[in-house]
Amino acid sequence: MGRKRITTFNPNTFLTQVGSGKTTQQIRKKQILFSQGDAADAVFYILKGQVKLTVVSRQGKEAVVAVLGVGTFG
Repeated sequence: MGRKRITTFNPNTFLTQVGSGKTTQQIRKKQILFSQGDAADAVFYILKGQVKLTVVSRQGKEAVVAVLGVGTFG
């Protein structure tokens, strides 16, 4: 019985092979990419910089959930 070969996912290779439907955007500092309740119609891959993932409570308090960096999906 042979061993199963495990292939790792390489997002850079994937992004060069994907056909239509792929776009690159430059986002300004403090620009909102997505808000809770919006339709989730995209996946973001961070090529440069950082994205701060926050939530806001009903009382208006904001909390940072994560800071996503280069090479991550958001």
